[in-house]
This record gives sequence, C-alpha cells and structure tokens, in this order.
Amino acid sequence: MTSTTRTCTALALSAALLVAAPTTGASADPVTPGERAARSAPAGHHDFVSSGVVLAGAVNNEFGPRIWGNRHQLRLTTDNGVASGYLRSFYCPSGASVSPTWASSRCTHRQTIRLQRWPGFDVGWVSSTGLSATQRGNLYGARDGRVRWPLESNLTLYATGYPMDDGDGTFYSWWREASVRGTFAGLPILAGSRREGLIGGYGPA
Repeated sequence: MTSTTRTCTALALSAALLVAAPTTGASADPVTPGERAARSAPAGHHDFVSSGVVLAGAVNNEFGPRIWGNRHQLRLTTDNGVASGYLRSFYCPSGASVSPTWASSRCTHRQTIRLQRWPGFDVGWVSSTGLSATQRGNLYGARDGRVRWPLESNLTLYATGYPMDDGDGTFYSWWREASVRGTFAGLPILAGSRREGLIGGYGPA
C-alpha cells in the first residue's frame, strides 16, 4: 500500500465524520465488503478509531505544567493503537457554547497540546464485529517539542450508523459513525455537547 493510498484512505475516514448516518440500530446492519475483507485478510489491516468530544472541568494533573482552562476540545485518533490528535483548552464563562470543532468568541484559548503515543503503549482497539471500540491506556501530550504531559484515555465507542465502504480494488476501507462515552485525563465529556465518533478499518485488498 503506497503512502499516497494511505493518505487518501485517512482523508476518506476523516471526512466520514462530517457525513450524517442513519440512527437505526447497528446490530442489524449488513456486513460491507470492506468489513468482510478486514476479517478474512488481517495481514496489513489497520484498525482506525476517532473520537471528537468536549471535556468539562479543570485537569488535575500530577506531572507536568498546569493545563489551563475549563473546556477542552479533544480529538483523539488511533491507527492500530498508535495515538495522535490534540487537546485544545479554553476558559469559557457560564453559558458559552463549545463543540468538538468550534468555541464561542466568549471563550479564551489557553493552550493546545498535541497527543502522541507513549512508547510501548497502544490505546485503540476495534471489536471483531466492528460494532464497538475502545481508546484506553496511557499516552502523552506535547507542546513546543519540549513540554510533556502524561495523560490517560478511558473512552468507549459504540456504532450508531450503517457501515460506509470505500476502496479502489487495491485497498479497502470501511467506517461507522459511533457514540463516545467515558473520560479523558480524568475529565468527563461535557453533558449535552456533540460527540463525534468513528470506528473503521483499512488495508490492502
């Protein structure tokens, strides 16, 4: 699989977050060709999980500098367990709106931390059915290439939509929209906020 193909696949998976999917129970969904290929040809297969949520409260971190803010946009992506993404933190007064990708002009940006794999720790897994996934374990956040924060993810995703399929005959990819539950860095997901989840996989056909 070429780097161009991987890039196209990753873009397709990310774009799927913006596509509305039916909310019919996923347990009755048909298996797509991409899902079938993932189960029958695991060599070279990649599990892909993405969570986009808003976290509420102040981070109580024991190690590293203080993480400022009371609202935090989390985008955590795991590809075969390897973490990437960001934690973008704001101070927001009461009543100010925040989504996984947008914050009210009343909010003040405090810092953005890039999420990276903690050596030896993988944090993302997709179930054999493709109907659930977890992002659980240790990773770290970095800023300016120097400052690091140890962080812990404890997120679970459950498929909510029908599977989408893509591929060009040389590779396959599939994904489902999903709900996201749990905590990150000890913080709960903000009640009533939008949650963007994606469970998928890709690999050579």
